Amino acid sequence: MNMRRLTIFWSAVSWLCFSAHSARAQQSPLGLYVGAGVGTATIRQDPEQDTGYYGLTREDFGWNAFIGVRPLPYLGAEIAYLDFGSVNPRGYYPGIYILEHAAANAPAGFAVGYLPVQPWWDFYLKAGAARLHRTWDFTAESECGPCAIAFQPYLGSTTKWDFAWGVGTQLKLGPMALRLGYERINASGSANAGDPDLLSVGISWTFL
Repeated sequence: MNMRRLTIFWSAVSWLCFSAHSARAQQSPLGLYVGAGVGTATIRQDPEQDTGYYGLTREDFGWNAFIGVRPLPYLGAEIAYLDFGSVNPRGYYPGIYILEHAAANAPAGFAVGYLPVQPWWDFYLKAGAARLHRTWDFTAESECGPCAIAFQPYLGSTTKWDFAWGVGTQLKLGPMALRLGYERINASGSANAGDPDLLSVGISWTFL
């Protein structure tokens, strides 16, 4: 019985290895791939001197989706969508409730440089630009009701191009790859300063 199980096991391993090798041999010369990931995003909002809005730093569920090409072992390109989540923190000071909301997302384009460590293991670094869209609002209420005179609502939104970058590593299993990556956008401008980022695990698939 043990010999039979061992034979089945090695047969399955051999079949998987052969399938992975065959898949790699048939890959597109462009190395076209798609993928997605999920993880922890951080939304940051810097304080505003003129309004008195004191800013925030909060974590939330985030995700990304991407499509890319890798025509050369050391160089490729990628288009991605990054969602940094939406947070609604609440605060309290003596007699005052603070209500906040902030959200951020961005389509992005990257040039990707690869460092192959093994045929099945890469590190990568990417840099490019993202069209960061941010929304936020800030209100304060007293325990006896809204303080319309003392605390005016502060809200807004921005959409602009900013520098984006990322680092990561991937393990390749035939046409499939498991990814661990970090992406960040260097937000500019006083109204939307505070760099959002995303730490994610994901999967990609290279078309045959």
